[in-house]
Amino acid sequence: MTSADSETEAENDTATDTEPAADAGEKPGRTSQLPVIALSVSIALVVAAALVAGWFGVAWFNASNNDDLGFSAKRDEVDRVARAAIVTMNKLDYRKLEEGLDDWADATTGPLHDEITGLTADKKKQLKDAKPVTSAKITSSAVKELDDRGGKATVIAAIEKTVQTGNGKAQPSYQRIQATLTRTADGWKLENLGPVPYAQPQ
Repeated sequence: MTSADSETEAENDTATDTEPAADAGEKPGRTSQLPVIALSVSIALVVAAALVAGWFGVAWFNASNNDDLGFSAKRDEVDRVARAAIVTMNKLDYRKLEEGLDDWADATTGPLHDEITGLTADKKKQLKDAKPVTSAKITSSAVKELDDRGGKATVIAAIEKTVQTGNGKAQPSYQRIQATLTRTADGWKLENLGPVPYAQPQ
């Protein structure tokens, strides 16, 4: 074998040895992308899950706050109606007796409403002969109970009342009133009204 043949054989052996190495280098290059892609997908899923969880958290918080705000608005409405009705029921002028009794009837429901609308002519005459002139203002009030589903509520109010009868002088008085309200097709109405113990200011 000549030296030229030996060199040719050596070159062939070198080429043969390096070709598989090139293939081996390509395969790891392609395979190494898989973990990167998998990692990217995992991160994307984690981010998406966090966003969804955050959205549900915000939605739940808003819903909870909306419920609280809704109930608060209902309490405010009951308090507003109760205050107006209590003032109405403590206001009467014998010179406008029928108008005053109509206002009482509009503010009430149930047995209390029936009692007002069922006043006989004799009872009305007695009222008129007593010449009452009464007025009242609310100094404070609070919704004690509210059953929105059942349509029932109880309100406590402190009132300053002025009563004048006949030719007498107007006399102020202070009372605590407990009002029971019922929700009707026409809104909240007084079902019962009565005084509760209250210490008179000195």
